[in-house]
Amino acid sequence: MAVSTVGSRLDHCDSILHGMSQAHIDRPQRVQNVLARVVTEAPWTISCTNIRRDLHWLPVNHRITYKLCLIAWKTLYRSELIAHYLPSRSLRSSNTILLARPYVITSSFLSRAFCVSAPSTWNSLPEHIRLIDKFSTFKRQLKLFLLSV
Repeated sequence: MAVSTVGSRLDHCDSILHGMSQAHIDRPQRVQNVLARVVTEAPWTISCTNIRRDLHWLPVNHRITYKLCLIAWKTLYRSELIAHYLPSRSLRSSNTILLARPYVITSSFLSRAFCVSAPSTWNSLPEHIRLIDKFSTFKRQLKLFLLSV
């Protein structure tokens, strides 16, 4: 019951936390840590990192990346919000799936927009993950990658 109630609140709109200061991300992280302790009934002497790893839960900053990448994958071929990166000349990276990041003057608010944050997050993924064309496989490989980071 606690996982479904609190966990869904943590997941709700967590992608808007992308680019926020660490102080804003630490708040939901503390909630997730307490939730992990409650679920496992672990004592306070055990590290929350180990508890989350045993539960296969991503830390909040990786959950944000996970959510952004899932949305980017879903909109990759269906949206005008993000565009494929097309280099002006032939490069080795021409056959990889990269997204174009629009030019933004340094502004904390504007750089958090989906059309800016999704390409930068997507392009930071390893190539073998970006090339996966099946959604369930993509989700699994992305989570395994983020758990290993």
